[in-house]
Amino acid sequence: MPKLIKNGEIVDNTYYWLQDAEQAATANSIVPAQKWLADKDSIGDIAGIWLEAGDGVEFLQDVDLKQFQVIGINFPAFTDGRGFSYARLLKERLNYQGEIRALGNFIPDQLGFLIRVGFNSFQFNEEVDLEKALALHKPFSIAYQGDVSEPRPLFLRR
Repeated sequence: MPKLIKNGEIVDNTYYWLQDAEQAATANSIVPAQKWLADKDSIGDIAGIWLEAGDGVEFLQDVDLKQFQVIGINFPAFTDGRGFSYARLLKERLNYQGEIRALGNFIPDQLGFLIRVGFNSFQFNEEVDLEKALALHKPFSIAYQGDVSEPRPLFLRR
């Protein structure tokens, strides 16, 4: 079974990232958000949805997000920062409390920043060494700026 980093540990990946829109969804599938939107009345039970860069999160404004155990965000390239904004918007504006998973072409060096905006699981490409990536999980013990878990800047926390 493939592995991923979730909440600071290497664990089995129990969900399947469904990238082929023609493939049938199962209860363990993370389906494309646009497929879910088109077929939400007939798609059945799924684990969650994933957002493509460019999807935005506005269309989820009136959706009950509690139905999703996981929302994935695909990074088409490690230089594409839209996923950072999507995670923060899911947490702060849409109050999503479930798992937010980074998918695709991000790099281990970005883990600390991904955590600060709300990601808590990371499904890397196969060539990434998860043990080495885990070492970069919390690169700094303290941050000056606020983030999704502690919105107050350092000077207000003293």
